[in-house]
Amino acid sequence: MLDVIIIGSGPYGISLAAHGVANQLDYKLLGYPMDFWKNQMPQDMFIRTPHDFVSFSDARDELTIHQFAQETGTELVTPLPRPIFVKYAMWFARKSGVEFTPELVTSVQSHGEHYEVITESGQTFTTKNVIIATGVEHYKYIPEMFKNLPSSLVSHTSGYLNFTQFSGKTVAVIGSGQSAWEAAGLLYRKGANVELIYRRESANYAGGIADEIALRDLGDVFYQLPIQEKEPEWGQSPESVAHFLKPYVDGIVPVTGDTTILKAEETEEGKLRLHLSNGSQREVDHVISASGFKINVEKVPFFQQDLLERITREQGYDQFPLLNETFESSVPGLYFAGPLSSHSHGPTFRFILGLRKTAFTIIPAILNKIIATK
Repeated sequence: MLDVIIIGSGPYGISLAAHGVANQLDYKLLGYPMDFWKNQMPQDMFIRTPHDFVSFSDARDELTIHQFAQETGTELVTPLPRPIFVKYAMWFARKSGVEFTPELVTSVQSHGEHYEVITESGQTFTTKNVIIATGVEHYKYIPEMFKNLPSSLVSHTSGYLNFTQFSGKTVAVIGSGQSAWEAAGLLYRKGANVELIYRRESANYAGGIADEIALRDLGDVFYQLPIQEKEPEWGQSPESVAHFLKPYVDGIVPVTGDTTILKAEETEEGKLRLHLSNGSQREVDHVISASGFKINVEKVPFFQQDLLERITREQGYDQFPLLNETFESSVPGLYFAGPLSSHSHGPTFRFILGLRKTAFTIIPAILNKIIATK
């Protein structure tokens, strides 16, 4: 029986595995390595977080992005290109001794005091501790008015490596956040006739070193804060755009703000007609919905229903598991890292900034339980 199974091979999963290696835990890290970052996002864009804050976490705090740059001769710039971030991730895994089991999980079942985890190839692993370290890939959100339209007419921003297929097409990007600006800028560069449409009056440019430090430090104290200080941080993240995207869009891509989509209908010619709240219409070849992600534990695809029913939820926010100080749920041995922990532990854990706190909390908690049972 394994000491721990980590599900999700992105930044959180890799960091947790690195701490597991350092503490000599018998583990499996399941999932395709850095798949979301490699295969679900455009590679000719950047990491939003400044490069000084994107380091993964190892037990000695040695394998930083700066150490990677020094050893590999890589120039670090902000914004950091995504391919460099992925190369750093794989370097980190190699240097920390992390081993991947590159398979998706199809089932997690609880059997008394242990869990049975089954992969897509039919492999079965057992353990007393499971960490859910998946990212946002299960939680794509598409507004209701677009849900019944074919994928040839409407798609989510997530899932595109590039936008070459839209060259010469008329495309409306709906949204006012980072992914909307990124998609619009890249579509324009690929020769699309693109327009940004959103509800805000104007773009909300935000971010910077001070903001990153404040968000990182919030993760260290959020769990102990009184509820009245936690409440403003709950719910969806406010839409904002990193300053580095401004020159890709401002004065280049047509923008229609302070406007909502009232109706979307397919035309006889196979296009999409949009009816806007300002009284105008648009006829486009495609809509890209930059509508983000809505975290919900019910959408985790590998949980069996009986296990889901045992997970106590946050009061008034039942899409989130209720976690204790060590990120453990009401089901003993079931831990949550990353976005699913962001209600109990705060908005820091929606981002890379939460890696260190998570790894330095969960792995020692598991280690202490193992020692106590010997």
